[in-house]
Amino acid sequence: MLKSNDALFFSAAFNHAPIGMALVSASGTWLRVNRSLCDILGYPEAELLGRTFSDVTFHEDRGTSWENFNRLIEGTINIVKLEKRYVHKNGHLIWVAVHASKVMSEPTGTPYILAQIQDISDRKKTELLLHNSEKLSLVGQMAAGVAHEIRNPLTAVKGFLQLMKSEGVKEQYYDIVFSEFHRIELILTELLVLAKPQEAKMESKDLNQLLAEVVTLMESQSIMSNVRIRFTCALPSIYIDCDENQIKQVVINLVKNAIDAMPDGGETLIDLQLFGDEVQIVVSDQGAGIPDDQLEKIGQPFFTSKENGNGLGMMISFKIIENHGGRTEIESQVGEGTRVKIRLPLGQNQPPSARAGDAAGCGSNA
Repeated sequence: MLKSNDALFFSAAFNHAPIGMALVSASGTWLRVNRSLCDILGYPEAELLGRTFSDVTFHEDRGTSWENFNRLIEGTINIVKLEKRYVHKNGHLIWVAVHASKVMSEPTGTPYILAQIQDISDRKKTELLLHNSEKLSLVGQMAAGVAHEIRNPLTAVKGFLQLMKSEGVKEQYYDIVFSEFHRIELILTELLVLAKPQEAKMESKDLNQLLAEVVTLMESQSIMSNVRIRFTCALPSIYIDCDENQIKQVVINLVKNAIDAMPDGGETLIDLQLFGDEVQIVVSDQGAGIPDDQLEKIGQPFFTSKENGNGLGMMISFKIIENHGGRTEIESQVGEGTRVKIRLPLGQNQPPSARAGDAAGCGSNA
């Protein structure tokens, strides 16, 4: 329990703090607020007291706010640091950084939340300006890349049409012209995927089975390229919440890249592992590897190390994994090969057979 001098010091520090301060009950009601918080929200103290923090929280942020608040009260976490939006009394939104922790009343043991609230609206405006500037820069890069990628096949088509006019029609000219038109079509199709991605249809899927289907699908191409695909996994079933077709698209793209990286044949390994509340997919090859100066550019539009590539496949793959709450990491060693690691959140529902160390039924080769 605070001594009288300590209580006076705390009260003075609370009331005169340069950032918002609030003492909140276990039900979310503001019991005490300081002048700085009243200035941030535009309410007099009397209007805030007795309300819950949810009353002035922007509706889209209420769910996350209550979730973190309840975890604090229950003691599953010790501190909360988050950025959220409040609604000012006059109606405009305010971005704030909230730092909150639980304190216990003595001797009753009643839990309260002590919150520090800082107005970060100016910082958010600056971040938005920078973000928009980066978007404009990216649009410029994309436009230049599109012009370059499409100009090459159009130049070829134009040249062969001129040859047809001067030398007459030859069968091989048709093949080349159609091939170049097909290349333009592929570029435009992938650009449309980036511009207007399909909405993910999230379902609980067995990632083990999904990857096995990809191995089967890629079997004929791997055999023709003298490449062996080996699939290993840690468990017979690992479930994630995903759009099955989008995840397949990513893995197929990675396997194709691995096969292309080994023109003289070799082995591609797909490894599936469990890491706590995440699952990891690793696709590795025995190719020539990627130099460091090129490795950091992978995923950028129209950057590719392949003669007939356009770089959009990896950009789309990165975006799909990001939309699934995951992340992608690429490791490569010149002369030894490349490893692409994908981490995804583990699904909420796992079957009883998904036990650590039980690897029965895993593995596939093509």
